[in-house]
Amino acid sequence: MKKEPLILAIDIGGTQFSLALAHSDGRVVRRKVGATNRAEGARWMVEQIIDAAGQLVEGAGTNVGACGIGFGGPVDFAAQRILSSTHVAGWEGVALPALIEDALGVPAVVENDANVGGLGEYAFGAGRGARALVYYTISTGIGGGVIVDGAIYRGGDGNAGELGHCPVVLDGPLCDCGNRGCLEALCSGKSIARRAHEAAAAHPRRARMLRRLAADGEITARIVFAAARAGDGLARELVEETCTYLGMSMASAMNVLAPEVIVVGGGVSKAGRGLLVPLVAQAQRFLMPVHRPHLHIRLARFPSRSVIMGAIALGRGLL
Repeated sequence: MKKEPLILAIDIGGTQFSLALAHSDGRVVRRKVGATNRAEGARWMVEQIIDAAGQLVEGAGTNVGACGIGFGGPVDFAAQRILSSTHVAGWEGVALPALIEDALGVPAVVENDANVGGLGEYAFGAGRGARALVYYTISTGIGGGVIVDGAIYRGGDGNAGELGHCPVVLDGPLCDCGNRGCLEALCSGKSIARRAHEAAAAHPRRARMLRRLAADGEITARIVFAAARAGDGLARELVEETCTYLGMSMASAMNVLAPEVIVVGGGVSKAGRGLLVPLVAQAQRFLMPVHRPHLHIRLARFPSRSVIMGAIALGRGLL
């Protein structure tokens, strides 16, 4: 009996890139991880990725039939070219799938990493079995993806799903996209930490637990949630404010798209019920009554691996 070909999955982020060989059902056979060297630029990264991928493919002992790639930046899906990266210079216009196919002889496809992360949760994770899913990844920034009937919804210009760049506060904090008051500028891990630092400076006596947990380091989103779990009043206010903005966004997504499930992934989702419980309450507050019985917000099954899992599902479409 002929063996099913494996899928090469690649996740390219701002701090590291990771690769995996997997079966089409999501079972991972082998992995490789490398550090992103921002100073070396895109050309160096392409060489490193192709070298690591070549080692995985050569050592597979079986046929590798396709490659799926999740990239941390905007992608022109129709042209299969990367548009840009906010982390590493030189990615503009790079046709990475063609380079991988030329080097390894494996057909490849690339997509924005947030879309791919949503696809991973849809195919193998917290959204499995749903018809429609909206995915939020909350880490250093906030990305989003919309999956309907197994396909990524890209919209008319190919860049739908930018949930992190929908404004929730008029004239709010400046966002990396250049707008003000975006969800990302208020609720990303970096933004939660910034707001906590500002609150601690304004209310030093109330911030004693935050500073104690931070010790000699910076106050992070993880510390904010830890302090809130311990009953700290200032941290609880920060979490409640974060969940209010996130709840507004998720209620809007539910009112517009009525997905069967909203999945929350990324590093901030590791706060678990400390995030989920107030988030559900706030989202219910802003929902139209007709949608309230149908709101299902779940934590990602793969908070750190959703993109790799989605790249498997993306590559599966080429087999």
